Amino acid sequence: MMRMPGAATALLCASVGACATQTPRTAATVAPTPAPTTVMPVATPTSPPRGSLQGFVDSLVGLPHLANAYWGVLIVAPERNDTLAQMNADRLFMPASNEKIVTSAVGLAVLGAKHQWQTTFMRTGPVVNGVLRGDVVVVGSGDPSISSAMRTDPLTAFDPLILALKASGVRRIAGRIRSSETPAFPGSPLGYGWDWDDLDAAYGAGVTELLFNDAFTDVQVRGCAAPGKPACVTTAPLRSSPVIRSAVVTRAAGTVGPPIEWWRDSANTPGLTLRGSIPAGETMTFSASQPDGRATFLAAVTEALTRAGITVRNRVSADPGRRDTLAVLQSRMLGDVLPALLKPSQNQLAEVVFRSIGRERTGVGTPDSARVAIERELTAWGVRPDAHAIRDGSGLSRHDYLTPRAIVQVLDTTRRRADFSVFYDAMPIAGLEGTLQNRMQAFAQGRVRAKTGTVDKVRALSGYVTTADGEMLIFSLITNNHTVPNREVDRIHELIVERLVTMRRGAPR
Repeated sequence: MMRMPGAATALLCASVGACATQTPRTAATVAPTPAPTTVMPVATPTSPPRGSLQGFVDSLVGLPHLANAYWGVLIVAPERNDTLAQMNADRLFMPASNEKIVTSAVGLAVLGAKHQWQTTFMRTGPVVNGVLRGDVVVVGSGDPSISSAMRTDPLTAFDPLILALKASGVRRIAGRIRSSETPAFPGSPLGYGWDWDDLDAAYGAGVTELLFNDAFTDVQVRGCAAPGKPACVTTAPLRSSPVIRSAVVTRAAGTVGPPIEWWRDSANTPGLTLRGSIPAGETMTFSASQPDGRATFLAAVTEALTRAGITVRNRVSADPGRRDTLAVLQSRMLGDVLPALLKPSQNQLAEVVFRSIGRERTGVGTPDSARVAIERELTAWGVRPDAHAIRDGSGLSRHDYLTPRAIVQVLDTTRRRADFSVFYDAMPIAGLEGTLQNRMQAFAQGRVRAKTGTVDKVRALSGYVTTADGEMLIFSLITNNHTVPNREVDRIHELIVERLVTMRRGAPR
């Protein structure tokens, strides 16, 4: 086992100070290198190069307290077709949210940057004296942009429907607001192999073709009453959904009591149950996955109509079979959605893109069809079939596997596309934006565009870095099975990236 050079040791020992959170500074970001017209494969040497960078990498990952971890490294200079360092580059690793690199890159190639999702509203009956005598049927395709993250008020997305109803003189809907009988994303809303413990959390919410507010709800609990009396509970962005069953009581300030617990109820009685206590005058806010995504979307439509003065009676009515289109909503374009997906590492948007890829290529928006479509695309890009196992779009599944070389090949293929700037601009930026906002500020601000990845015992960082003399490098760093704190693994990754940022190789020969 090689010893770590003194300079690297000093950097690692100084990690606490170097990694302290700082206020992001405004800085010019580095523009992507123009893509060449000739496609060159990523180099695959028969034996690892043993230059100074390779030795530096070996010394870092060879530290005794990291001996039980599994390390994957590949760093290439694509313009020169050089491999600068590698370790286990062709071994499979759990990628966590580095899976979103594949989902986003393939989504951009298959769907296109201008792709939009449509949501169609149809009526099943006539309008008589201001009453729509029938239902409003919603046919969705996975619009990912009806959320507080992408709109100040997500209910404004339904304004075209409201305008169409008012133009027809509708003041009351006798029937229901209901979803189509043939959903665009059939089957379970959950990904294959998702951990049961994640499903109540916002990041573990399942997706359907009717997605409202990224499938999660913000819940606020306030100690608003006298001790022993029920606490006040409100939800946002909807006031009416999901159903809240609360047994939380207010307790006297300064006293100790049972903490607030919450969970989703069964599909038969979808809602959230809360219990526990909260001190008088205090507030607690948390985010929870929606118990029933389609029901929440339909509740959002109903709430928007009610707010606009249109009453929904929710009476069951006969469906004559004939349906007339009321309004068609157009989503934000994929190019606008990708930053909201990649920068904060938003799982549900990734799952929408994942299933949309399958639907575009096979006509069926299931995870299995998405997997087949993505595998075919990766093969066309020169990625070996044994270099990946695709099970979801977000990386939340512990059955996803990628090699560092597969990730680098995807990043390199995307770099050579005409729409590369859309992908590059959507990535987190070191020291400035997204999941890298508070990382690498001191030495790489604005010069690294990379995707992070985190699940239990997994840390990943893959993307693009611009060296001191302006050369773009592509890298993939993945660590599995570590038992040290995540921050120690992050620091190893950052030391490698710092070496790349300061590298000067001069003009190619």
